[in-house]
Amino acid sequence: MHHEDQIIADELRTLNDADFHHQFESIVSVELAATIRVLHFTNELDRRKSFLEMGYSSVLDYCMRKLGYSRSGAGRRIQAARCARRYPEVFGMLRTRELSPGTAALIESILIDDNKDEILSRIRGASHREIERVVSEYRPPVALRDRFHFVQVPVPAPKNADAEFFGRQCRRSLPEEWRQPVEEKVYVQFLADEEFMKLFEEVRNLMPDGGEQNIADVMRRVLTEYRDRHSPAARHARREAKNGSARLESQRWECDNTQSRHIPDEVRDMIFVRDAEQCTFVAGDGTRCRCRKGLQVDHIRPFSAGGTHDPSNLRLLCGAHNRLAAEHVLGKHVMQAYWRQQ
Repeated sequence: MHHEDQIIADELRTLNDADFHHQFESIVSVELAATIRVLHFTNELDRRKSFLEMGYSSVLDYCMRKLGYSRSGAGRRIQAARCARRYPEVFGMLRTRELSPGTAALIESILIDDNKDEILSRIRGASHREIERVVSEYRPPVALRDRFHFVQVPVPAPKNADAEFFGRQCRRSLPEEWRQPVEEKVYVQFLADEEFMKLFEEVRNLMPDGGEQNIADVMRRVLTEYRDRHSPAARHARREAKNGSARLESQRWECDNTQSRHIPDEVRDMIFVRDAEQCTFVAGDGTRCRCRKGLQVDHIRPFSAGGTHDPSNLRLLCGAHNRLAAEHVLGKHVMQAYWRQQ
């Protein structure tokens, strides 16, 4: 135990019951007030979007990497904050403990002007089970979501008889809790329709030993083939193998003789490889944006101002940092309409 934690534990043991419960109630009140302030800070951060200048691509990214929240913890706070921003009476219910931040996050996606009063009245002070039942009424009939989480599973027994015998002898010499070897896997859950299942079976049957392939094996092969066909890095490698890297590096991609904004595919792939398929925005303190989704190839010198398609004038930016760059050039008043309203 950390030294400071030990001091707190020792201090608490010296309190009589009355003082203990008084301090417990006081610290919980402070925790609630701090939580509500966190929600206000989250909404103000969302409004300012100052996290972009600091190298973060979203409020979620900032809360995870800068503040140290887990993805789920950050997501719940952001949803609760947005719920209370849209309907300020939620803040009042949080203060009176008629609603928890977790519940505010849970109802954020279903709360609209038409059902707001009814839902808030039904969940006021209700148990978690009752709240989930209310929420399920307003969600689509199937509320299962795609999800991934890590699990520990037993290691399959070796097929080789000698290896199995050796493994049994080794396990007998270990403590009981160590005898079952495990490995880490990822549990994947998603919904599919009948058309997907027919397509899956058709693809599996096309594979060698298709009948023996499990779902993970089939999906791994399909995903690998798709990546090898469509990944900018894979396409770039094929061009280098075909044309020679020296020729690609020496080529110039000027746009002086064309009016097209279209960046040649080979140049786009080159930029993705060069920038490691990650947003290149770097804040003043050296923090680089880690976003890898929805990346856009941006002209450092705008195309409208004579910027070329030469790789030295191109960079990868996520959508948020691309809009931020446009703000610096065009002004906030021009780009305000392009920010997604949340």
